[in-house]
Amino acid sequence: MVDSIRLESLFEIKSILDIVGNKNAINAMRLFSLSIEKGEHRKPLLFYGPSGVGKTASAIAIAAENNWNIVNFNASDYRDSDTIKNILIPASNTKSIFGKRNLIILDEIDDLVARFDNGAPAAISELIKKSKNPIIFISNDLWDRKIMFLRNVVEPIEFKKIDIDSMTERLAHIVKREKIPMKIDTIKVIAARAKGDMRSAINDLYAFIGSDDTIEDISDQLGMRDRKSDVFSVLDRIFLSNTISSPIAAMANSDVDADMLYGWIDENIPKRYKGAKELSSAFHYLSTATMYSSRAVRMQYYGLWRYRNVLMSSGISLSKTGYPSTLERYAFPRVISSLSKSKDFREKSKVLAEKLSEVIHSNSREIMNQYLPMLAIMARDSIKQSKENAYIQFEQIYRLEKKDVDALVEMAPI
Repeated sequence: MVDSIRLESLFEIKSILDIVGNKNAINAMRLFSLSIEKGEHRKPLLFYGPSGVGKTASAIAIAAENNWNIVNFNASDYRDSDTIKNILIPASNTKSIFGKRNLIILDEIDDLVARFDNGAPAAISELIKKSKNPIIFISNDLWDRKIMFLRNVVEPIEFKKIDIDSMTERLAHIVKREKIPMKIDTIKVIAARAKGDMRSAINDLYAFIGSDDTIEDISDQLGMRDRKSDVFSVLDRIFLSNTISSPIAAMANSDVDADMLYGWIDENIPKRYKGAKELSSAFHYLSTATMYSSRAVRMQYYGLWRYRNVLMSSGISLSKTGYPSTLERYAFPRVISSLSKSKDFREKSKVLAEKLSEVIHSNSREIMNQYLPMLAIMARDSIKQSKENAYIQFEQIYRLEKKDVDALVEMAPI
C-alpha cells in the first residue's frame, strides 16, 4: 500500500511539464508567464473546463516554474468584499517576504458567486484594475451567467478532458516511479473509465493497489459510459475519409479507448471494404498497429502510440481503392460482446471464490483460475452419483450451500 505521504507525491507539480494533455492551454500559459516576467500588463486568466483536468494544478505549475509565491483562495475564503479589499488587493500589489512575485488564484469562482455579499463582484473588479501581480480565476463553465461580469476583463483558457493515451502514459509513469505492483492492462482500464478526469484516475489507481480483482471486475466496478455514438462517428471518419488528417483528428479527439476502437475496426473492416487488396492492406495496417502498441508497453516508451494511432486511423482509411460499402450496419465487436455475456459467470465465480478462500486459504484469483474448474467437475460428477450426498459433502468439506453447489455444476464442461 502507498502511504498518505507517498500518495501526495502522486499529485506533486513542479512545472508545466507535469501537466497531462491540454497542449493549447499550456502554450497559452507559457506566453502569459513570459509576458508577466517581461513586465507587460496582461488580463487575468480564466481557466475553465470539467473537473479533474488540471486547472488548479496548472495554476500551481505556472507559479512553480516561474518561482512565484501562491496566494490561493477557494470558494469559502473570498465570498465577502472585506476579504477581497483587506487581503487580496494588498497581495496583488506587493511581493512576498522573500521578494517573490505573488500569483493570485481564485478557485471555484462560478460556484462562489451565488454566495457573494453585495459588494464582492465590485471588489473583484477593483482587484483586477489595481493588481500589479498575475491573477488566475478557475471555473467549470465559462458561460455561467453568474460570472458574466468577468468575461470582458479576463483571458479565457479552455481545459478539455484528457485523452486516454496521455492519461495511461502518466499513470504508467506514476506506477513505475512509486514501484506500485500493477499491470498495464489494469492501468488502461482505469484510464478508460476515468472519462478524461485525471484526478479521478489517480484516485482509482490508489484504490486498486494490491487488488486481486480481474480486469473485468475492475471495469465493472468503475463503470462504463455508453460510447456507441462516439465510436460510430470515429468509424465513419476512418472508413469514409480520403485524407490523412481527418481520421487522426477523429481518433485524437475521441474518448474511445484505443483497444476498444481496435475491436470495432477489426470487426467492421469486412463490412466496409470488399476487395481483396483493400482487405489485405487494412488488416496489415491494423496488425502493424498492434505491434507498436505491444512494443510501447514492453519498452515502456509510450511515444510509440502515435504510430499505432496513425496506422489504426489513416492507415485503414487510405487502404480503400474506391468508395466503401455502407449497406451493412456497424457490428459490435464479438470479443467485447463475449465478455459482456460472461459477466454473470464472472460474478458467480467471484462469489464462490470468496467463500472458498476461507477453506482453501488462497486468494480469489488463484481459486477462480485453478480450483473452481476442478471443483465444478467434482460437483457435476457427485450430483450424477448421489445428489443428496453431494450437497452434504460439499457443505461439510467446503462450507458451500446448495445454491453454491448448483452454481458450480453450471460451470462444469458438458
